[in-house]
Amino acid sequence: MERPIAQVEDIELWKSFKSGSEAAYRRLYEQYAPVLYSYGCKVCNDEPLVKDCLQDLFFNVWRTRDNLSYTTSIKYYLFRALRREIIRKLSRRLEIAHRMAGAGLEMAERSAEEILIANEDVYIRDQTLKQALSRLSVRQREAIYLRFYENAPFEDIAAIMNITPRAAYKLIYRAIEALQKTYVPARGMSAELLGLLLILAITA
Repeated sequence: MERPIAQVEDIELWKSFKSGSEAAYRRLYEQYAPVLYSYGCKVCNDEPLVKDCLQDLFFNVWRTRDNLSYTTSIKYYLFRALRREIIRKLSRRLEIAHRMAGAGLEMAERSAEEILIANEDVYIRDQTLKQALSRLSVRQREAIYLRFYENAPFEDIAAIMNITPRAAYKLIYRAIEALQKTYVPARGMSAELLGLLLILAITA
């Protein structure tokens, strides 16, 4: 079975990048930095931290390119890496604060994950849909963003969020079910049409 063209292009670009091509590296940055920044701001409302994480991410992938694994989806590979970098930087900040308070690294790491999950800032144009979305958990909103705006397969969503594909499916299914109950125009609306509204809302 032939691979989709996008996968073939990603495989070739990643190979070229890993071989040390600066042109491939520039293309990676130009193609993926904007969407990575947008994703990062959805899961963490500290924009300077997201920018810092993005810079470190691209610096580190170039520095460690020889040791990076191969991928058929560069975007979701980088999404997952950025998510880890955000958690790492939040953990570092919190580790200092916790050590000053007599706590340690384990608490800092747990707190960083809680901050990421507890982030409530979602920029949404439609006020009614905003209220409906606000009733979802932040992990549900993150999954909705990946599924409807990034058009990510459940396998990629699972990899980014460190859950199983089944858990990713259930997370999105329950989010859609909840929206169809709480968002009045969505009652009787198909998941596909609701998904189009979500794209408009999430990108606002």
